This record gives sequence, structure tokens and C-alpha cells, in this order.
Amino acid sequence: MASINATSTKIDKIPPVEGGFSTSLWLEALKNLFRNRSAIVGMIIIGLLVLTAVAAPLIAPYDPIQSMIGQPGHTGRLPAKAPCIHLLGCALEEPEHFMGLDLNARDMFSRILHGARTSLFVGFSSVFFSIVIGSTLGMIAGYAGGWLDMLIMRMMDVLLAFPSLLLAIAIVTVLGPGLQNALLAIAIVSIPVYARLARASVLSVKEMEYITAERALGGNPVRILFTHIMPNALTPLIVQGTLGIGSAVLEAAALSFLGLGAQPPTPEWGAILSEGRNYVFTSPHLVFFPGLAIMITVLGFNLLGDGMRDALDPRLNRF
Repeated sequence: MASINATSTKIDKIPPVEGGFSTSLWLEALKNLFRNRSAIVGMIIIGLLVLTAVAAPLIAPYDPIQSMIGQPGHTGRLPAKAPCIHLLGCALEEPEHFMGLDLNARDMFSRILHGARTSLFVGFSSVFFSIVIGSTLGMIAGYAGGWLDMLIMRMMDVLLAFPSLLLAIAIVTVLGPGLQNALLAIAIVSIPVYARLARASVLSVKEMEYITAERALGGNPVRILFTHIMPNALTPLIVQGTLGIGSAVLEAAALSFLGLGAQPPTPEWGAILSEGRNYVFTSPHLVFFPGLAIMITVLGFNLLGDGMRDALDPRLNRF
């Protein structure tokens, strides 16, 4: 009895672990994320893009669909007019247009700002839809196994057999051109990627001891799947989803470039790029600014995705 009391006294005197919650895997991953320079740059880019999209009506100096023809101070040849910035030597009596005017004499800067709202909306919405549907199908297939697994994954293989952009073009062609149909097509072609990731995570976790013990105790399969197995599948899905947003923005721009996505006069970067593609040598600002916006957006999400992959990988040495 005396030895037991002595042992308990020693245990009581052990100081508590400092920052108990800081030892959690998610908080440690967040710390690692902020140590990654690529992730920091990506977060800055994405943060600025989101802020621009939210505040576009306040930042934009003009209505993105209003032509400058007939507006006060706008005279002479207006369509495809070059950028005019007073600090760079543009005449003070001319109205200022930071990115010039497009072929319909609309302010390019205002259209690029509002285009961020359209492109980011498509990117986030399509990835959210594809993650929800794809991960659910993948987890059900991996946990159930048997004929259900075979059926679901063979359907995913059929979708993966087609190039994603060509399949998206085919879907939009059937449904009809438009931003909503383009969003739906991009989401559908992305579902197999998340389904395969979720299935692989479930297969690697469902035979572990704590899952076996939960099943032996009569646990509900749905509860086991979504409470115990799903959290272990979040890491690859989050990383792939971050990278997928950049791909979705690029695919939405491609569909709009072909006339299957956003329809005029909706400001969307791919559509703006398509309108000025024949004037790349005479009016390069028509293609340079929307192309630059697409490139920066995709770069930001790719940098953040790479940083998240490194931060959430427990096999990497952090010391």
C-alpha cells in the first residue's frame, strides 16, 4: 500500500504537458503550413483574390457591362483602347482606365475584378460538389466492398477513361451553354478523382484494430464510416480539393473561351480572353490581363495545395 501511495504521489507531481491542445495533429499541421513559404505565398494570393472578389463592386470604377461610348469625357476611338494611367504619362484630360477598354468599350479593369467573383464561385462550388459526391461514393465502395464496390468503381473508371475537358465539353453540349451547366460539368468530371482517394483511405483504415473492435461491439456501420473512418480520409481530400480549385478555374475559363461557359455580357476571364484573341498583336491588353489573372489564380491554389500536402504528411521530418 505504501508503494502504491508513493507511486501516486510521484504521478501527481508530474507537471502537465504545456499547451495540451497544441500537440494535436491538426494544430501541428497548421503550424507546419505557416512554416512553408510556398503555402504562405499561396495563401496571400488566394486571400487577395477572395478580397478582390468580395469587394469588386466597391473597387471597380465602372459598371463591368456598361460601354463607355457616349459617357462624359470619352471621345474618339474607344473600342480596344489602350490602358490610360495618369501616373505613367497618360493625358490628364483623358479618363483613366488602368487596363484599357475592350472591343465593346467596356472598362477592362472592372471586368477583371468582377471576373474574379465568377471564376472563384465556379472553382469553389464545383470542387465542393465533387468532393461531397465523390468522397461519399468512394467511402461507401471501400467500406462495403463486394459487388457494390465493383459497380461504383467501374462507373468511376468509365468517367476517367475520357479526358476531363473533352468530357466537360460533351456534357455542356448536351445540357446547353451557360455558367451553371459548365459548373455542373466540371464537378461531374472531377468526381472520380475524389472517389478513388476516399476509397483508398477507407481500405487502409477499415482493417485497423480500433475499427475491428468497434464492429465487434456492434457499432452502426454508418456511424463507423462517418465518425471513425471519414476523419482519416480528410487529409488527401483537402489537398486534392485545394489543387482541384485551380484546375476548376482553368477548365471554366477553357469552356468560356470556347463559348460554352459564361455567356456575354457576363464578365468571366475565359470569355474576356476569347473576345480579344484575334487582337493579340494590335491590342495585347485584351488577352494579357485576363490571361495573367487566370495564371495567378491557378498558381496560388497550386502553391497552397503543395504546402498543405507537405504540412499534412506525418512522414516528413519537421526537426
